[in-house]
Amino acid sequence: MSKRGILHGDKRENMGTHLLIVESPAKAKTIGKYLGSDFTVKSSVGHIRDLPKSDKAIAIEKDGESHWSFEPKYEISEGKTKVISDLKAAVKKADDIYLASDPDREGEAIAWHLKQVLEPVAGKKPFRRVTYNEITKPAVLKAIAEPRDIDMPRVDAQQARRILDRLVGYKVSPLLWKYVQCPRSRTLSAGRVQSVALRLLVERKREIDAFKPETYYLLGVEAQKQKSPSFVAKLARLDGEKPDVRAKQEADNLLLDLAGAHLEVKGVAERPKTRHPYPPFTTSTLQQAASSVLAFSPGRTMKLAQSLYEKGFITYMRTDSVNVSEQARSAAKDFIVSEYGADYCPEKPNLYRSKADAQGAHEAIRPTDILRRPQSATALDAAELKLYDLVWRRFLASQMSDAKTLVRTVSLEPCKAALMHAYVFTASTTDILFEGFLKVMKLSPRKPSANGAEGDPDAGDEVETLPAMAEGDRLDVLRWLADEKQTKGPSFYSEASLVKALEENGVGRPSTYAQTIETLKLREYAVNDKRKLVPTERGVLVCDWLVKKLDSLFNVGYTARMEAELDKIEEKGEPMNDMLSDFYRDFLASLASCRDAAPDDAKFDTVFALLDQVKTWKEAKKVGKRVYDDRAFVESVRQQREEKRELSARQLEFLVRLVILYKEQIPDAERTLAEAGLVTSALNISQKADAEAVQYAFAQLDRITALEENPFIKSLREQVERGRALSQKQMAILARTVCENAAALPDADAVIGRLAEFVPGGFKPPSADPAVEHLLALFEHVKEWRPTVKKGRKVYDDKEFAESLREQYARRRTLSLRQNSALKRILGVYRDQIPNYEEEAAKYDLPLAKPEEDGKPDGQE
Repeated sequence: MSKRGILHGDKRENMGTHLLIVESPAKAKTIGKYLGSDFTVKSSVGHIRDLPKSDKAIAIEKDGESHWSFEPKYEISEGKTKVISDLKAAVKKADDIYLASDPDREGEAIAWHLKQVLEPVAGKKPFRRVTYNEITKPAVLKAIAEPRDIDMPRVDAQQARRILDRLVGYKVSPLLWKYVQCPRSRTLSAGRVQSVALRLLVERKREIDAFKPETYYLLGVEAQKQKSPSFVAKLARLDGEKPDVRAKQEADNLLLDLAGAHLEVKGVAERPKTRHPYPPFTTSTLQQAASSVLAFSPGRTMKLAQSLYEKGFITYMRTDSVNVSEQARSAAKDFIVSEYGADYCPEKPNLYRSKADAQGAHEAIRPTDILRRPQSATALDAAELKLYDLVWRRFLASQMSDAKTLVRTVSLEPCKAALMHAYVFTASTTDILFEGFLKVMKLSPRKPSANGAEGDPDAGDEVETLPAMAEGDRLDVLRWLADEKQTKGPSFYSEASLVKALEENGVGRPSTYAQTIETLKLREYAVNDKRKLVPTERGVLVCDWLVKKLDSLFNVGYTARMEAELDKIEEKGEPMNDMLSDFYRDFLASLASCRDAAPDDAKFDTVFALLDQVKTWKEAKKVGKRVYDDRAFVESVRQQREEKRELSARQLEFLVRLVILYKEQIPDAERTLAEAGLVTSALNISQKADAEAVQYAFAQLDRITALEENPFIKSLREQVERGRALSQKQMAILARTVCENAAALPDADAVIGRLAEFVPGGFKPPSADPAVEHLLALFEHVKEWRPTVKKGRKVYDDKEFAESLREQYARRRTLSLRQNSALKRILGVYRDQIPNYEEEAAKYDLPLAKPEEDGKPDGQE
C-alpha cells in the first residue's frame, strides 16, 4: 500500500482499512475530518490501564546487593471495559493500527498500554506510533506518513515516575495518619512533588511570620516648570549618599531645611534602551501569564489550553521548549511584514534558548495558523478566546523586532541660603522611539514584565511625562513630600509564582504543576486568599512532620535530582530498575528512621503480669465488620512476643489502656504502672472527658440525623455503651463535629456555646458563603437529571449528590474545597438548563465546556 493511498483516501480495492486511536473524543472528531474513508478514528478516553489502589500494585523483588526489580501490576481502569471492547472490535476489522496519543511521556505510555491490551486480538497486524505537535490536516497527514515504533525509554521514564509516586504516597501517607494529630487524619497524604510544593508554601509563611516591618520616609517634591503639568521627583541623594530616613523627627527636620527653597535643573541625561521580545509560551510561562493577566488558575488554564489544542487552534500545550518550526516562523514573518511593515520584522530571526532539560523535539505553544486572528475565532467561547488572544499575541511578538525607547532623567537641586544638607532629586520618563513588538503585546514601556504586571511604584523615579528642560532652568516648588512607608517583607506565593518557583528549582514537570496545586487545595493544605496560596494549620502540621522525619526525601534538591534521573532513563536509555533501586535503598532507610523504637521488654512483662489478674473480661462486641475483644487482643500480643516478633509502642499503649479499664480487678494498678515508667500513659488515659458533656453531645447528634451512619461517631457511641469513657481528645473531636454541623438546629448558638469549650482554641461558626448559596440555588433550574449509574459497588446519582450538598451546607454553612470543586463540575454538566450560564461561569469560575463522557458522573467521588 502506498503512502499516497493512505494520505489521500484513494478508493482502490486493494487498499485496507486503518484504525487510528487518539486520547479524546473531541480530538477524534477533529482528526476524523482530515482522513479518508479508509480510516476509522477511535478514542481511548485517556488511560485505559492504571495501578490498582492497593499496596500490592508493584511487585518488588530483591535481585542483588542493594538492587531490586520493580514490576507494576496494571489493571483496567474503572469505566474503561466498554471502551476497550469497542477498540478490540475495531482492531479486528482493521489491517493496521496507528497509536496517536499525545507526544509526551504520558502519551507514549498510553500508546504502549493500548498495544499491550489490543495485541492479543490484533495477531500479526502492525502497530504504528504517530505523533504531531498540532491538530491540523498537514501535521496529521505528515505524522501518518512517518510512523515509528513506541519509544520504550520514554515509556520506562513514565513508569518509573508512577512507581516513585506510588511508593512515596502509599508508604509515607500511613505514617501521617499515625503520627500527625488533626481532624480527619485518614485523609492526609504525602506526595513526591506535592509535599515539596507544600514545603515551599510553609517556609514562605515562616519568613512572613518572622519579618518585622520597619518604618521609613520617602522624600520628594512636586515641581512645575511655568505652566506645564506638575510632576513628582524623588530624593535620590542626601549628602552624596542614598537616603535612609527612618525617624519622623529626621524627616520633619529635612522638610524644615527645604522650606522656602526653589529648584534648579542640574542635569538632563538621555539613555537609549532596547527591549527584547519575550519567547513564546511554554506550559509554565503560559500558566503564570494567564494567572497574572487573566486571573485564571493553572488548572483552568490547562483545561482551556487542552480545548484550544483539540479544536486545532494552538500547538500541544504540555511543553517546556521555546523552539519554533521554520514553517511557523516563516508564516509569522510574512504576516508581520504584511500587517506592520518590514521594520517590524528583525533582520535575523529571533531564536530562543530552551532550558537544558527541555524536550527539544517539542515546539513552544503557538497558534497553528497565525492568520487566524483572535477577533475572527468565533468558534471559541469567552474564556477560550482570552487565552487564545494571549497565546497569539505572545507568539507574534516573539517574532517581531526589538522595541527602542529613550529614558530621560532630570536631576534637580534645591537652592536656598544656608541649606544644612546637599540634596539631589530625580525624575525619569520613558519615550517610545520605535514600538517593535510592543505594537501587539500591550505592555507598558516603563515597567518590563513578562506577565504584564506592574512593578513597585516606590522602587524608582518613573513619571508619566516630563516637560522639556535644560540645565540651569528654574522650577517652582508646589510642595515638599515626606511619605511614611513600611519595609515590605516576603509575600505568600500566588499560584503563578509557585509554578515559577517549582520550575526554577526543577521540582516536578510543568505538565504536573496544575494538578499539584489542585491537590494542595483539595487536601486542605492551602487555601486561596486574595489570589495568594496560604498554607492552613493542617498543611503546616503535615509539612513540619515530614521535614522533621523525612527531610532528605522532601527537599527541593533531592526532588530535582529525581527529575534529572528520570530524564536520563528517557534520553540515555538508562535501566529503570537501576534508578529505582538507588531511590529505594535510601527510601527504606528513611522510613526505618521514622519508626518508634521498640519498647523495653520489661514494660511488657509488667503489663502482662497486671493483666493476668483480670478474671472477668468484657464480652466481645462487633461494630460494623470489626470485632472488639479485649481478651483476644491481649493473647494475640502475648503470642507475638512468644514468637520473638517485634512489638510496637502502640501495642504497649493499648495494653496500658486495658490495665486502666480493668483496674478494679487489679490491685495497685496505677502505682505499678508508675513504678514501671508508664505513669505518663496511665495519667493521659485517666484524663477522661466529662460524662455529662458527652451525653449532651450525643443528644445533639441524635437531632442531626445526617451523621447517624458516620463510622467514627458510631465507634465513639459503641465505646461509651461498652462502659469505656471517652478521652479528652475524643471529646474534642466529638464536640467539634457537633459544632460544625449544628447550623441547621433552631438553637444552634446555644449548642455551640455549650460545647465550644471542649474544642481546643474554641469554635467560631463559619460565615455563610453567598457564592456557595447561589451556586446551590442553580440546581433548582435542573429539571432533567442524568440516569443513575452503577460502577462496581458505587452508585452515582447526580440529583442525590446535589441534595447531599444542599443538606450539608444547611448543617455546616460551608463545603470543603473538594466539594466546592465537585459542585462546580456537576453544574457544568447541566449548563444547558441553567439560564445565563456563560455569565455565571465567568463570575464563579464554572466549567465552560461539558466534561468528556467517560462513564463516571462528574464531581462525585
